[in-house]
Amino acid sequence: MKVMRAALAALALGLLLVASGCGGSTAASRTSSSTEAASLVPASALAYVSAEANLDSQSWQVVTDLFGPIGTDVNYKSDIQPALGDRVNLAVLGVDNGKPEAVAIVKPTDKAKLQALAKRFDQGTEHYTVEDIGSWSVVADSAAAFQAVRNAESGTSLAGNADFKSAMSQVGDTSFATAYASGSGVAQLPAKLRALVRVAGSPSWVAAGITADKSALHVDVRAEGASTPAAYKPALLRDVPSGAILAVSFKDVNQLVARIQAEPTLRASLPSFLNGLNSLGGEGVLYLLPGTLLPVVTLELQPSDPVAAANSLRALAATAAKVLPLRVERHGNKVLLTNAGAGAGPGSGSLVDDQPFKDALAAADVPAEVTWLAYADIQRLTPILQALASLRGNGQSKPSAAVKLEKFGTLVAFGARSGSMSRLETRLTIR
Repeated sequence: MKVMRAALAALALGLLLVASGCGGSTAASRTSSSTEAASLVPASALAYVSAEANLDSQSWQVVTDLFGPIGTDVNYKSDIQPALGDRVNLAVLGVDNGKPEAVAIVKPTDKAKLQALAKRFDQGTEHYTVEDIGSWSVVADSAAAFQAVRNAESGTSLAGNADFKSAMSQVGDTSFATAYASGSGVAQLPAKLRALVRVAGSPSWVAAGITADKSALHVDVRAEGASTPAAYKPALLRDVPSGAILAVSFKDVNQLVARIQAEPTLRASLPSFLNGLNSLGGEGVLYLLPGTLLPVVTLELQPSDPVAAANSLRALAATAAKVLPLRVERHGNKVLLTNAGAGAGPGSGSLVDDQPFKDALAAADVPAEVTWLAYADIQRLTPILQALASLRGNGQSKPSAAVKLEKFGTLVAFGARSGSMSRLETRLTIR
């Protein structure tokens, strides 16, 4: 919120959608491209966010139906939307003494309301004003910021930046919400976030596009130059029994743990039981099946050293014994950690042959090779999560009344890479 108090409502709008993984529109409801305002943003800008602001659009109807209306201390439709117009665009121009310098670029239908909105966030020596530059209205708190926008409008802008154009070509410039950060912009993040970026491979830029229609919410994140893990074909998914409500495929988790341990600001965040799991290389899959009293949780690994992996998992089972009784099994070169009863067996059928699973992966356009893959049946998973949350809160936890979980279907998320480009996609179907 310190990025720019004058654009508080607009920033909350854009980041709310990015954080919750929602927002989107069909071609009929889009009113403008997310990159139009980039022609007023300096090419050296650290970050750029654009989001649709019209609550009457089809995308917003989907969002409010699923997550409830936006809550603000003013009437959004009468006081904020006329100030923002159909789309809100935010750019971070730089950082001065730890404080980001940002501007908002909009096309209001009521300029007086935009000016009034800007004044609402005046504080101390910060005084936000509105100036017309080209066909846009710009909100900023310094003459230098306004001048930087004028220079970009008449000279070199972010719209002509090669990295920005490449990023938008990947995520699309007509998404309901888009976000872009340059490598130098990522370097200005708080320490823990910078550490997470290093764990992810220090990309030269990151971009995201968020879309939605009445059938699904979709988040597409791309990164250039990130040193992500090698892709693989998730063979162990074949071992997941039919009817599983959650399955997560991964490979070489020990490498990820090692990267996190190498970051001092993140090391303490790792659960203690992960520190001794250096032997868990190779492919793995974690899955969840419905049970009589408790769900059946199974972690299956195909490590290079099954004996060492089995010993590591026995130590993990001993640590978890007070919470969930677990046991370790070995089947050739595969090792399982599970709470299933002894001799329970895998049952008949495989998840990969279940039609809902196949339909979900096809709709998400999951490639044959991934860097990780997750699948969940939200309808069948929700009661389990709610029960666990209730137990953790001593029975006092209640599900959110705003989020309508009954309207969600399946979730598919995966990582993939092509050359130097890495991507992360999430698709959540709507019933």
